[in-house]
Amino acid sequence: MLNGLDKRGWKCSFQSHNYIGQTLPKGSVRLADGTPFNFDLYGHGREQYARDLLQPRVRELRPQIFGVLLDTFMLYPWYLQQNYAPAKTMFYFPSDGGACLPQGCEAILQKCDLPIAMSKFGQKQVKEIHGINAEYIPHAVDPKIYYPLEPEEKQKLKAKLGLSNKFVIGVMGRNQGRKMHDRIFKMFAKFAKMHQDVILFCHFDPNDLAAVFDVKRLMQRLNVANRVVFSGVNYFRGFTYEQMNEVYNVMDVYLSTTSGEGFGIGTIEAMACKIPVINIAYTTTEELVIANNAGESIKLVGCEEMSLLSTPSQEFDYKMMNGTITGSWCVERGICDLDDGVKKLEKLYQDAKLREDYGRNGRRAVLRDYTWDVVNDEFDRLLTRLVKS
Repeated sequence: MLNGLDKRGWKCSFQSHNYIGQTLPKGSVRLADGTPFNFDLYGHGREQYARDLLQPRVRELRPQIFGVLLDTFMLYPWYLQQNYAPAKTMFYFPSDGGACLPQGCEAILQKCDLPIAMSKFGQKQVKEIHGINAEYIPHAVDPKIYYPLEPEEKQKLKAKLGLSNKFVIGVMGRNQGRKMHDRIFKMFAKFAKMHQDVILFCHFDPNDLAAVFDVKRLMQRLNVANRVVFSGVNYFRGFTYEQMNEVYNVMDVYLSTTSGEGFGIGTIEAMACKIPVINIAYTTTEELVIANNAGESIKLVGCEEMSLLSTPSQEFDYKMMNGTITGSWCVERGICDLDDGVKKLEKLYQDAKLREDYGRNGRRAVLRDYTWDVVNDEFDRLLTRLVKS
């Protein structure tokens, strides 16, 4: 984003919250592929999220705009006591669950001059629940980095991984509680009994020290250990862009059973690679997958239809409560229906033409709505308006 704004004439600085080190001027840092950071990078201080440096940094740089891209709860409540004058403030926020923002965190958006939701779901949620008028700008993906390989190349890639003639169900994301990867393994265990040629391909580290459960033990319990392949990624060392493109291209279907996403970058990366998506019918799946006819959604337990926006003043939706669990910060987390998930897997397993259609539609949607050119133009427009207001 900051590189895109630099191209549009903005002078940008970034206050890191996970880089310990000296100030690095514009152009002195490059990604592995050679892409430079066209902005100044400042190391963080003693406190989490650079809490001790934000006000001094704003006073030092005197920017026109001070912006934040984090979950609101990460800065609650101390952000409310900070003063960033003379800068105007922008907060680019996710919302990854039903009912409300993390409890009390609506105050952070009420404090800033320009709240920007990264999903239409989040934009609607803060308006209907909290009365906050937020703008909307989605996340982006580079379609030149994430793109579909030719069929012959995909077959060679599968052969290299020992997956020739296999139907590959792909999973991406660390084994965190919110992701609910256990639902995937339980779903796959039933599906694997129906078909001998299906494989679960997991792009996460089974030895991650921060994992919410022991994935190897669960695989053994479900008797699927010989049907699961891991990409080889380590939790402390990521893949290159080229490797990540291969991760998606080895998949026949991209599957997620997360309890909620603030956006779903993995979803649009898969779509960019023309991989059909199966996601839980919760938070952002409707706008990313269903509206773009790029895949299927798994209903929540006991729910055919539901509202994510019911407030305490409205009658409780008992169907919704059957399909959700109240998590931290009083946010509602979705629990997908395993049997419905198996049905959706079977539907795509049986219909190669449908998989092709979903993949084509997903790529088309990415090129239309989720490229950096589109997103950076929107940031340029909104930030220009903020400066002039």
